[in-house]
Amino acid sequence: SDHTNLMLGQPATGRVAGHVASRTLLLFLSTFQVAAHATLRSGHLPRAGTRHRHPANIRPVTPSASSSCARLRAFADVTTPPAQAPPSSQEDRGIFEADYPQVVDEAAMLRKSEFPIQPEELIMRTKDFMNKKLKDWGSSALSDDFQFIAPVVGPLSKDAFIQAITGFAVEVAFPDNNGRYYNFGVDPFEPDRVWFTSRGIGTNTGVFGGMFPPTGKVVESPPQAMSLKFNEQGQITQLTVGYVMDRMIGNTGGLGGIFGLLYAIGRPLPFPEGKPWKMSTRYKLFNLFGRLRQKFQKKN
Repeated sequence: SDHTNLMLGQPATGRVAGHVASRTLLLFLSTFQVAAHATLRSGHLPRAGTRHRHPANIRPVTPSASSSCARLRAFADVTTPPAQAPPSSQEDRGIFEADYPQVVDEAAMLRKSEFPIQPEELIMRTKDFMNKKLKDWGSSALSDDFQFIAPVVGPLSKDAFIQAITGFAVEVAFPDNNGRYYNFGVDPFEPDRVWFTSRGIGTNTGVFGGMFPPTGKVVESPPQAMSLKFNEQGQITQLTVGYVMDRMIGNTGGLGGIFGLLYAIGRPLPFPEGKPWKMSTRYKLFNLFGRLRQKFQKKN
């Protein structure tokens, strides 16, 4: 990308504006030089399979536009992550449609599955579970090794999960809450897992979490990816929720799960993860230098 090319690009020209930009960029890049040299001195070199240069090959350089690029190239070589090992067999990669070699043939993959519960049965079990209230789940619905996982929450154990959702009392705060679940499908790579989407909606007419009075606000959540995993006995071993697919939809500030509900009623949690995404200062600087580089490239 252009932002990556900024880090590894060509030095500025001899123009005055180019020199000013180079000196500014040099200050920004000095942090990366320190990190690279610290990595080499500490002996924490990349794992086997990582392309890197021996410390002896990294020579001292003087502060100049060209040397800053050299330092960045050395840093990139040292910190390049090892290549992913290829799947052990063609079946691990997937079975592909004849006309679309980048698209897996889900039906063919699921036919080869050795998981004892058929996809149609798993989907039915998922719909049945998600349609029930907490009090109707039953003691055996969740396995003893059950885990709850959200983007910034968990993994939570079975007992911790039940305690958490009982404390928030969402059913009391939003008596008309409807998860609006749809798009159910068994994962061909994990045939014990059912993925689905939620676009929850509800009106805050009750006390939330035993402390926040009702606001009367209608909360519409963005589409969120969710999943259930099952063991061979049909018990749920994992529930994932809150993975927002489009943060521009709804009135929760792009937040999913409980975080989104609290934000929508004016009671956001007091930490960054409980509030809408906001660009960090470092990210702003990164984008700024990307725009500056594009500007000087056009002039030259």
